Amino acid sequence: MKNIKYVLVICLIAFFAYTPSIEAQAVRRPAVNAVKVRKKVKRKKVRRTKRRVVRRTLKVLPKGTRAIVFRNVTYHTVGAMFFIASNGAYARAFPPRGFRLRTLPARAIRLTVRGARYAYADGLFYQEVQDEFQVVAAPVGAIVETVPEDAVEMDYQGNTAHELNGTIYAPVSEGYQVVAQLDD
Repeated sequence: MKNIKYVLVICLIAFFAYTPSIEAQAVRRPAVNAVKVRKKVKRKKVRRTKRRVVRRTLKVLPKGTRAIVFRNVTYHTVGAMFFIASNGAYARAFPPRGFRLRTLPARAIRLTVRGARYAYADGLFYQEVQDEFQVVAAPVGAIVETVPEDAVEMDYQGNTAHELNGTIYAPVSEGYQVVAQLDD
C-alpha cells in the first residue's frame, strides 16, 4: 500500500508537469479572391414640374405659419421657404412664376441686374409689381452670396455648378452667379 501512494503521487506530478510540445500545422487552403461588388443604388427620379418638391420636409408646421392658396395649391410659408402638404407631412416646394407676396421674407436681399431691381431669398427671385412681390425667373448674370443647401451639384459645360429650382448657379469669386435657366 505504501508503494501505491508513491506511485500515485508520481503519476499525478507527471500528469500535471508534463506539457507536450504543440506544433503549428500548416493547412493549405485554396486561394479565394475577394471582389467588392458595388451595388447600384436606386435613386428617386427628379421630376421637373412647376412645383418641384425637394428633399426638405416637416412633420408639423411651426406656429404662426401662413397659408397662401395659388392655383388651387396651398403653400405654407416658413421663413423664406414654402411647404405644401404631401403624404401626411409638409414638403419643401418652390412656388411657380407669378406667385405673389405682400411682403418680402425677412432674409431677402435686394440686388440690381442690368438696371432691373430684384429681391432674392432661398432660391427664389422676386420683382415688385403693383405693391406686391412676384416670383420671377432668375435673371442671368445675377450674383448671390450663397445658394440653399438643397442645391444639387452638377457638371455644367465641363465646370462644377449647382442647380436649384430650374436655375443653374456657377461659383465665382463673389459667390454664385446665375448662368442659365432650365426650360420648364
